Amino acid sequence: MIIYRSFSSFFAKEESFGSFKSLVLLVAFAILATSNTYAQASFETIDGLSYLIYPDTKTAALTVTPGEKYSGNIVVPEKVKASDGVEYPVTAFADNTFNDCNGLKSITIPSSVTSLGESCFEECSGLRSITIPSSVTSLGNSCFFLCI
Repeated sequence: MIIYRSFSSFFAKEESFGSFKSLVLLVAFAILATSNTYAQASFETIDGLSYLIYPDTKTAALTVTPGEKYSGNIVVPEKVKASDGVEYPVTAFADNTFNDCNGLKSITIPSSVTSLGESCFEECSGLRSITIPSSVTSLGNSCFFLCI
C-alpha cells in the first residue's frame, strides 16, 4: 500500500511526470542508438582471432572470443580480410580481449591500432613482451591490471 501511495503521489505531480516521460524517452533513444551501432557490426573469426567488423566505418576491432584463452606469441595483423572480401584496418582492442590469458607470452600490436580497451590484458601473468606502437593514444581502465 505504501508503494502504491508513493507512486501515486509521484505521478500526481505533473512536472514530475513530465520529467519521468523525458527520462523514459532518453533511455529508449539510448537503447535504439546502441542497438543500431551493434547491428552494423558483424563478428568474425579470422586466422584464429575474433574481430568485430564495422562496415560503416570500414574498421575492425579485435575482441574477446568467449571461452578462449590465448597463449604463446601473437602478432596482430594491421588489416584483416572479412567474409565480404573487404580489408579492414584493425584500429582497436575491445574490452577484456586477452583478460586472464595466462599462457600469452608476447604480443605485437600493429600501428593501425589507436586504443586498447578496458581490462584488455588484465591478469595476463605470463605476458613477458608487448610491442605497443606510438599510434596507441588510449588505454582503458585496468588495461594491465595484475600483470606481473
